Amino acid sequence: MSSYVVVQNLAKSFGDTKVFENINFVIEKGEFITLLGPSGCGKSTLLRCIAGLNSVTSGGIMVEGQDITDLPPQKRGIGMVFQSYALFPNMTARENIAFGLKIRGETPDQIEKKVKEVIDIVELHGREDHLIDELSGGQRQRVALARALVTRPRILFLDEPLSALDAKIRKRLRYLIRQVQKDMGLTTIFVTHDQEEAMVMSDRIFLMNNGSIVQSGTPAEVYTHPVNEFAAGFMGNYNIFDERLSADYFGLKSGLKSAVRPEAIFINEPSDKVPCLERPVPGKIVFKQLLGNVVRYSVKTEGTEVSVDLLNSHDKVYEEGDNVQLYFSRDEINELRAG
Repeated sequence: MSSYVVVQNLAKSFGDTKVFENINFVIEKGEFITLLGPSGCGKSTLLRCIAGLNSVTSGGIMVEGQDITDLPPQKRGIGMVFQSYALFPNMTARENIAFGLKIRGETPDQIEKKVKEVIDIVELHGREDHLIDELSGGQRQRVALARALVTRPRILFLDEPLSALDAKIRKRLRYLIRQVQKDMGLTTIFVTHDQEEAMVMSDRIFLMNNGSIVQSGTPAEVYTHPVNEFAAGFMGNYNIFDERLSADYFGLKSGLKSAVRPEAIFINEPSDKVPCLERPVPGKIVFKQLLGNVVRYSVKTEGTEVSVDLLNSHDKVYEEGDNVQLYFSRDEINELRAG
């Protein structure tokens, strides 16, 4: 069976400025895919090209076996949610949601039924007859989501829809979006620069940098096995060790840099749950930071400064100035390819 979405050799330039090139990937029906990366990496432009809001310079886009590369947006069967909401302020929430159905010429009874269904889905009860300016930011984003869902799109596109909201509302809405997506079986492409959002919402992450997809995989794969220094630096608080330290500390003979997560390092005694390298690295604690249920220690070694995350346990507390031994999880030492 062919894949639901196929992107082949896609490239986009604005004049002499290249945004991305040679983009290739497939998406299966019902998958939640996140385009993750820093500002300016090309992720939003890639989304807009797939949605038909920007033309492509070269390459092709197939959905359900149909070539949609040159189709206008309204013929692609997409639903789009923007960061800016893009709602009509002179309309109520209900009227905003119904707008696309009216444009399509659906009957009042059909519109009423479909609008009621999505109002239930996005939990807007009691606010549907309020004007947009009378709604909170989170409620407005629910209206924008409902408007995209009510037309039953083939693909749902979400362009940084949560970035303007406060942390508590963001967490609630990302849970809601993911539940709605699963319940409806919607193929979804989500754009964000927030690693936590990508980790908790995605089936797969496409990590982008400088117009290229540098790594793709499940959240666990991308987080625990970064392929290069950019991926390690962007996905978490990895410790990056140069070629010399990789050889001295870990015995690597590849001539490559390596990366180790702070939670894969142990102080003064190896873990009894995961195998560790037998030879510890000596160091001195130079800084301690409480991060809720985790304590982050900065440990100065002969060659570098290492971050170590330990659970906040009262029976194992180290202080600045303590001389310690660092034990590294054997299976968590990632060799980083060049680039």
